Amino acid sequence: MTKKKGLILAAVIIMGLSYACSHDSNQGTNSKPNTTQSQESKAPSKAQIAYDKFVNIPMGASYDQVKEALGADGKLTHESSIGDIKTQSYDFKIGDAHMTFMFQNSGLTSKAISALSFLSPNGPKITLDQFNKIQTGMTYDQVKEILGSDGRLSSQTSIMGSTSSLYTWINAGGANLVVTFGTEGTVDSKTQFGLK
Repeated sequence: MTKKKGLILAAVIIMGLSYACSHDSNQGTNSKPNTTQSQESKAPSKAQIAYDKFVNIPMGASYDQVKEALGADGKLTHESSIGDIKTQSYDFKIGDAHMTFMFQNSGLTSKAISALSFLSPNGPKITLDQFNKIQTGMTYDQVKEILGSDGRLSSQTSIMGSTSSLYTWINAGGANLVVTFGTEGTVDSKTQFGLK
């Protein structure tokens, strides 16, 4: 494994674990109705608006650009300098959305959002059979065709010219599927929790 792929894999695992821990801790706290009709009839929540902004923040953005896009200050949670690389991580909380942004030398290299339960469910129920049909090398559109709905971007990393994006599909009750797409835009890995 190359150093570059190792760095990306480490960042993806860290961001994925952050999501999983936060998602698990938020189970059972969402008392909102789970019907698409009731979600469509309401104005978007602060968290939904924050998610839409999160998705559109590009890699390479500065902290000030992220702060402006989200309309909130972040809280510095990590800072280090190794050689000529300065790394900083900031957490943002808007409504039920918890976001982490990592910057290296002032440019955004990784972003993650947790507590996606406010978006659950976002399509038809996902099954274990559908999970098993997803194969390494498939495109996002092929995965979407199998699952019948768009996933939610839960993290994205761009380091040394390689990118990785995690998309999550969530069922009512918390069962979920996470698919990682690599630099080529194809499936690198898939993980499921509680699918039947």
